[in-house]
Amino acid sequence: MKTPAQRNAEAQSPRRMGLRTRFFPRSRISQGLIGVAPWVNIILLLFLFHLVGSRMVLQPGVVVSLPEAPFTDGTRPGLMAVILPVGSERAGSGEEMIFFDDERFRVSDAGQMDRLKLAFSRAARSRPGASLILQADQRIRHGTVVLVMNMALEVGISRINIAERPVQQ
Repeated sequence: MKTPAQRNAEAQSPRRMGLRTRFFPRSRISQGLIGVAPWVNIILLLFLFHLVGSRMVLQPGVVVSLPEAPFTDGTRPGLMAVILPVGSERAGSGEEMIFFDDERFRVSDAGQMDRLKLAFSRAARSRPGASLILQADQRIRHGTVVLVMNMALEVGISRINIAERPVQQ
């Protein structure tokens, strides 16, 4: 037989009142890992954005050794001409080539220089107001750079920028 105190405790128990009891596990490790999962996702997303935004993909092409300058000034991408020495490691010796609009032009050939001037003229007509960016290797003679700049100015390209590499500190 139950005592009145036991009957009173049974009457007030959660099962009798229709309430559920809560289960509290002794180990909360699983809840801790669930709470960390969003932070891990955010860190992985930031890492992914960093990878996508960085220059990890190698682009095929020719290595141009640009001269260094302590100042940097930018321009919008427009027309680009690349001037490279061919066949010589010494500055100012050997043949020089100009690459513009997927064509190459030899500086020593007058006919090809006329073709370059015509290509500059076509580009100036198709993209009025565009600037020309000259990427001249540091082993190129100054006279060649001036020659290309004068040809561009003659056909109506008024803004000419010479690319340089910022000084590494």
